[in-house]
Amino acid sequence: MELFDLPPQPGQRLDAETHAAVFGDLPSSLAAELHTPEIGDLVLQLLDRGWRHGQLAARIGALPAGPSPVAGITTLLQGFLEQVPPDARWREEKRERAALQRSRTEFEQPASEQSRQAWITQIRTDLGVRRSAPREPARRTRPACALCGKESSYFVTREVRLCDGCVEQLSTGALQLPNVG
Repeated sequence: MELFDLPPQPGQRLDAETHAAVFGDLPSSLAAELHTPEIGDLVLQLLDRGWRHGQLAARIGALPAGPSPVAGITTLLQGFLEQVPPDARWREEKRERAALQRSRTEFEQPASEQSRQAWITQIRTDLGVRRSAPREPARRTRPACALCGKESSYFVTREVRLCDGCVEQLSTGALQLPNVG
């Protein structure tokens, strides 16, 4: 086992790379004040629990400026020790949503047709709506042919309409229309 594989010891300062990742966006004088064994121990504990460098840096960077920024950051980091890391919380919420979705699909089933009809009947009864048979559409009749009296297919004038047979006879010349005024 090499020296780098050993877990960090309590009261140990952060290495430069980790310190820069967590406190690099802060003013350099404040970052230098935070390079203490106590702060290093807190950050290493949080990293071991599943917090990521960027998550800590974003939360520390969002703190308002105050008279004692080191004390504020120390309090914030100590408060994070009592919280579940965001990634673990997200995984747990995702697991709970998946379990809830599975339980919904297991227990929820569409209503049977018989049940649906019973509810529809009950609703209609409560509303007082009578179910009537659909009405047949009115049959449209065409006017009679002016020559033979059958149902017409062709419009000639308002008063004159002709059927297929009469139009065919007119086209062959077998039939002629009387001259009307």
